[in-house]
Order: sequence, then structure tokens, then C-alpha cells
Amino acid sequence: MKGVVKSVNWLAAAVLVVAVGMAWLQPIHFFGNPDWASPVVQLAMVLGLLVMTMAGRQVLKQLSSRQYRWLLIGLVGLIAIVQMLIATSFVDVARADPFFVRQQALLLARGSHHWQHYFMIYPNNVNFTLLVANLFKPLMKLTQTPWVLLNVIRFIWIDTGLISGLYLLNRWRYWQPGAVSFSLLWLVSVPVAAFGLFAYTDALVLPLLPDSLALITLGLSLTGWRRWGVLIGDGLLVAVGVVMKTNLIVLWLTLVLMGVILWWQRQFSGRQMLGWLVSLVMTLGVMFTVMRTAQQQAGYTRQADAALPATSWIAMSLNPQSSGEYRHDDFARVNQMPTAAAKRQQTQQMIQQRLHQMGVTGTLVHLLKKMRVFWATGDFDSFKLTTQWIRAPRWYLNHQRQLQFWLVLMTQTIYLTMLVQAIVTLMRRREWAVTFVALAILGLTAFHVGLWEVEGRYALPLLPGLMLLSIVGGRELPVWHLNRVMRRQLTWLVVVLAAISVASLWQTGQATRITDVVRGNQGNGRYVVSTVQKIRPGHAVTTPLAVSGKSNVLRLKPVATHGRVTITLTKGAHVVKRWRGSANELTTLNYPLTAAGNLRLAIKNIGQTPVRYGVMAANYSPLTGRVTAKRHAYLQVVIKQQFIKPHALTTGAASLAVVGCVALATILALGRLRPETE
Repeated sequence: MKGVVKSVNWLAAAVLVVAVGMAWLQPIHFFGNPDWASPVVQLAMVLGLLVMTMAGRQVLKQLSSRQYRWLLIGLVGLIAIVQMLIATSFVDVARADPFFVRQQALLLARGSHHWQHYFMIYPNNVNFTLLVANLFKPLMKLTQTPWVLLNVIRFIWIDTGLISGLYLLNRWRYWQPGAVSFSLLWLVSVPVAAFGLFAYTDALVLPLLPDSLALITLGLSLTGWRRWGVLIGDGLLVAVGVVMKTNLIVLWLTLVLMGVILWWQRQFSGRQMLGWLVSLVMTLGVMFTVMRTAQQQAGYTRQADAALPATSWIAMSLNPQSSGEYRHDDFARVNQMPTAAAKRQQTQQMIQQRLHQMGVTGTLVHLLKKMRVFWATGDFDSFKLTTQWIRAPRWYLNHQRQLQFWLVLMTQTIYLTMLVQAIVTLMRRREWAVTFVALAILGLTAFHVGLWEVEGRYALPLLPGLMLLSIVGGRELPVWHLNRVMRRQLTWLVVVLAAISVASLWQTGQATRITDVVRGNQGNGRYVVSTVQKIRPGHAVTTPLAVSGKSNVLRLKPVATHGRVTITLTKGAHVVKRWRGSANELTTLNYPLTAAGNLRLAIKNIGQTPVRYGVMAANYSPLTGRVTAKRHAYLQVVIKQQFIKPHALTTGAASLAVVGCVALATILALGRLRPETE
């Protein structure tokens, strides 16, 4: 068994080695971060951060217990303040799956038992919708705009992972400097902040790994009924994760295997191991039974012929054109089949065709591409989750592309540093807690890379575990004691790397030209089932538009319609511009540059036949967030400012400032790494 544990840890380390190579040399390009710094810049940043963390650990170790305690209290307080500011400043409109969840939850909270057809196609989201509906019921008695309160609740839940991590570091006798290091990682983590705003299951599962690990650790320190109460509570916690998000079955299986490992390490007797396994099966069964009963009480009935079979995601995962990510055309190809049997047959045919087409070599290459999607970016899809906001600071909306460039560089640097130190932990440590995280790494990787559809956010449950492994790994790294000559040589190396980095970042910023900026967006109503509104002859619809900055382009979504319309854009009492013509032709509309503020769009049908436009139909406003008694339609629209002279992604001054700060911090850190006798 000792050899098995070692093999598991080393195999997980090998996975992370591949992840390091991909994250450094081949990060994924998608919305939010298509402009990556060069590998040389990324390497320089990682080396600088490693030096700073090494010096930081030495400083923290030298603090007195009282100083360290107050530093930690201040840091945790800062986390709470920052999260509160984020929760109140940003409110997500919710799009795609989260939109359907939010809309259905609002209906259920008001007593409706009618379910949208989306949930017949995707029954996997029913349980989470019921949870959200039960949160809405008390919140809507307090306010008709409950979104900020939901943000706060999500952050509170996510921060159970912070509490669990601090508890574990204390039990592992690495409180100083581990507690401050973990809290600092939590504070600067972009994924933690982003998923606290994302109205979907990801925030629910983010802290489950450290929470589960902490409960097992606590249970093993107790005896009798208290031990079993805590361990059964852990089983229930993970079972909740499984019924809310299917891929958490990996964490449940990890618990099963941990029972065997703990028995081998003589922390469980044979009877206790058997009791542990039985309790896991029973708690999972109880949760499925409870949720099935809740579904029936809420009026939900599965429609076998409408639901996508599990093999649909397997077929989608084998699409070489998308590296195994979600594809709407794959979904439509299966969804159009009339019966469950026909859907299964279609997906089986797709699987066979794709495996045959790729062959053995092609399949292996495809799996590497899926591995890249799963592991190559440390933001875990943070920057493509939310493109529509009910509330967001204007400075963020107007400079989103530039801000994200620097946030991505910071996030990827931290991520690569964590991976390097986590590899050290996996290769050197044999404690069962390390193996627990290793099993989770292998399980989720095998599930999404080897079998299922893959997205970067599916690796999110591993983030807190990587943080913990990274902090432990930092203790395993040798401490540098640099003499005066070595410090001088390394200082010059820092200066050279800084100069190269400034030049490279400036070149990247100049090579990427921003031709337009989105000032307003309402894109809901196009996912799974398109939603349209019909405007009869002689009738008109109007919709307010919130515009965050200067704008001069408007894009509409007419749907297969040839009628004639008059479109009027106004700002207050002033008519900005009026267009007249075929609805199909009036899709991209240019108008004089107009200042930020609230605009109003009116579309009147002046023809003889109805016209149709894509809309979002919801019981809440995408502009104000206010919940409405009746469902209203909101036009699908994109508002942009197009530049006559394209803007650079960033400036040389910004590159110099960022790199200069990092270089200065690295040089100061090198000054701390001196022999005690010097």
C-alpha cells in the first residue's frame, strides 16, 4: 500500500508537470485573455514570485506570535471588506444555464409548478434550481432586488474553504507562516472573486475539497459518537455536492478510497472502514431520495424523450474541432432526435465515427488538447463567465480589456507558482491528506479529460487543494542564503529580465489594437431555445438601454423576418438617429458619437407582415435587477463604440510601472536572503 500511495502522488505530480508546461507555453485563447505575455515574461514573473515568497516566509517566521496573530486578523478582515465591496459593486445578469436557473427559481419561489422545457433537456440542473428557489423565498420578502444578498451568501459559503484551510494548516503544524500565506492567496485569487459573483453551481462546489478534508481531519481526532457524527456530516456534505454537480462523484469516490488508505495506516479498524463505506453509500442515497421528493413536490417530472443522454456529453467531448468543449451544433444534432432511443443511437454513432476518424494517434492528440483546456489557465474560465452586468463600476466596464490583460498575467503567474510548489509536495510528502488531494486531481482530470466534456471551470474544485499543496511545498524548498557576490549577480539578472519583459509587454500591447469597446449588452434568449418577440403591423416595442461610455454602433437580432420597420434611438427628449427599412437589413446601425447614459430604443412595424426580434423573456430586469410579477421581454442588443483610430492594449508606461514594481520587490527579497553571519 505504501508503494500505491507513492505512485498516486507521483502520478498526480506528473499531471501537474504537464499542466505547468501547457500553462507556461500554451495557454488557452478565449474571451478576456487572448493577448498573453510571452513565455519569457511569464518565466521572469514566476521566478520573481518564487524569490518573494521565499523571503516572505523568512520574514513571517521572525514575527512574534502576537504580531503574527494581528497580521492574520488584519488580512482576514481585508478579505471580508474586499469581498463585500465586490459583492455590492458587481451584479451578474446571468446568461446561458444560470439564466434558466434564475428564471425558474423565481417562478418556483412564487408558487409556480410549471417548468421550462430547458429542464426537460437538462435535468441535471433541477436540484440546484430548487436550492436557489428556497433561497429566494425569504430574500424576496426583504427586497425585490435580492442579487447583492445572494452575492454575499455565495462569498460566505466560499469562505468556508478559507476557514477549513486555516484549520488544516494549524493541524499540520504550519500555522506560521502558512496561515498568512493561504489568506493572502485567497485575497488575491481572481477565481475566488469571480465565482462569488457567478450564479451557478461552481461557487457551491469550490470549497468542498478543503471542507471535506477538514471534516475528516477533525473526525479522526475525536472518538465514539462524535467521530462518527463528523464523518457522517462529511459524507452528507459531499453527497450534496454530487446531487448538485455530477462531476463531484469524483470527490465521493475519493472518500471511498480514503477509507481504505486510513485503514491501511491503522487510523481505521476493519469494522470502522466498513462503517465508513456504508455511511457514504447511505448518505448519498439519502440525498438522492430527498432531492427526488423535492422535485416531485415542486411539480417536476422527467421527460425521457426530451432529456439528453449521458453519452451526449461523451460524444461532444470527442469533437476534435472544439478540443472537447461544449458545441451548440453537437447539442442540436442530438436534441432534434424525437425519442430517447433515437438520441442514444445518434450519440453512439457520433462517438464511433469520431473515434474511427481520429484513430489511436489522433485520439491521444485530442486528449492532450482537452488536457490543455482543463489545466492551462489559472483563471478557471473566470473572464468569460460574465459579459452582462446589472451593476458594475463604469471604470471597469470601460477598461475591461486592459484590466483583464494585467489580471490574467497576475493570475497565471500565481497559478504557475502554485503548480511548481504543489509538485514538490506531491513528490516529497506521503501523508494521507496529500494523497486525498492527489486522488481528487487524478479523478477530475480522468473524468473530464478522458471521458466527459471539458471546460476550464470544471477544475475549480481543485483550486483550494492546489493552494494548500503549494504552501506545504514552499516549506520543502531549500532556503537560499546568498552572499554579497551572488546577490549582486542575481540583481543584474533581475534587471536584464525586467528590461526584456518591459520590451515584450510593450510590443504585445502595441501589436494588439482595440477597434471597439462594448458599452452595453443583452444577449440572453439565444441559448438552447431561441426566444423571439413578434411585433404586429402598426405596433411598436420600446426598451431602455444602459450605456457605460460613449457609443456609436447598435446591433439588433431580427429573426428570419422581411417586414419593414422604423427604428428610433433617443437620449432624453433628443432623437439621436432614426432608421427606416427592412428589419433584416437594419442589424448594424451607426449613429453619431453619443455620451454615456440611458438611451431608449423604439422599433415600430410599418409593414404589412409581423416582424420578429430576439429577446430575453424574464421575471427580472437585466438593467435594474428588479423582480417583476409578470414576465417581460427585453430586446437582444449590443452597443459599442468603434474607434476611428484603434487603441493599443496597454502602454509602455504601464508595462514599465508593473515590471518595475515586480523587479524592485524581487531585488528587495534577494536582500533578505543573506547568510546570518553577514
